[in-house]
Amino acid sequence: MDTNPHRRRCLQHFGQAGLTLTAASRGRWLAGGMVGLAPLAAGAQAAWPDKPIRIVVGFAPGGATDALARLVAQQLSDAWGQPAVVENRPGASGNIAHEQVARAAGDGYTLLFTSAPLAINPSLYPKLGYDPLRDFRPITLVATVPSVLLVPAASPIRTLSDFLARARARPGGMTYGSAGNGTPQHLAMELLKSMAKLHLVHIPYKGGAPAIADLIGGQTDAMFAATPEAAPHLAAGRLRALAISSPRRSPALPDIPTVAEAGVPGFQAIGWQGFLAPGGTPPELVEKLHQATLAGLSKPEVRKRIDAMGIVFDARGPAPFADFLAQEVPKWAAVVKASGARLD
Repeated sequence: MDTNPHRRRCLQHFGQAGLTLTAASRGRWLAGGMVGLAPLAAGAQAAWPDKPIRIVVGFAPGGATDALARLVAQQLSDAWGQPAVVENRPGASGNIAHEQVARAAGDGYTLLFTSAPLAINPSLYPKLGYDPLRDFRPITLVATVPSVLLVPAASPIRTLSDFLARARARPGGMTYGSAGNGTPQHLAMELLKSMAKLHLVHIPYKGGAPAIADLIGGQTDAMFAATPEAAPHLAAGRLRALAISSPRRSPALPDIPTVAEAGVPGFQAIGWQGFLAPGGTPPELVEKLHQATLAGLSKPEVRKRIDAMGIVFDARGPAPFADFLAQEVPKWAAVVKASGARLD
């Protein structure tokens, strides 16, 4: 007697319908039934998304990360006919949003759009509710954001070589500003200090705008600033750019050499914005998200909007983005440890 209640009910149904199943035909029917379930399961997965998608951003509206997240959301909405809604959860350098998404179900309906602090925060915060390499599946590295090493327009320093020579001649006698302790631009200068063997005094500010204002006024000697922040001041002649932190020159500032080519080989410190899913998200769903994101952001009219932000369109997929994060986390951990950087 068949002890499986589901099979027994099915066989009873066929018996009630006046059908006779031999052992062989019964085996064929059961096998065929199981095969028939596979398209149903695939169909259920293919139905995704059948409700709104939430994209969590760990920063306030109005910044570059928020603006890019909204571009991605619009492209996904257009592609699938389901709303993709940006939810801003600012605070703790993105950690509130990071923890929320790390704990979310991997069903494709709660996603994260974030930036460089995801890789930096583990070295600055003693206790985090997430691991950036374990608890997320990278979808797309959307853009990279180089920083520019700046001095006041009135400064006698005109090149990176001038800057290095002056700093070495006056150990501890030069200052640099930043948007705050542990920010990407602060750590970019700490990396430069370490690689070039410089002694500079850090002046942290509560945000990039006041740091730039004091640099323009000559209250500090130098600073790194993200290219979108620096560009209007360079155009107005208020600041001078010595070098750019990316491995290649920026299309937006083609005359500015990289730090590596101007005197510190191997230097690279770039910000970035990227799209990630919770760690339990199936790889095929991650790939579907990546392809839709890539297709939407590659549209000429969308690329123009990205280029206008002063950032570099990247669009590395899941595996290259994962490799990038795996390099960034230990890199900044070493910089934080060497510099003694701590939170305000």
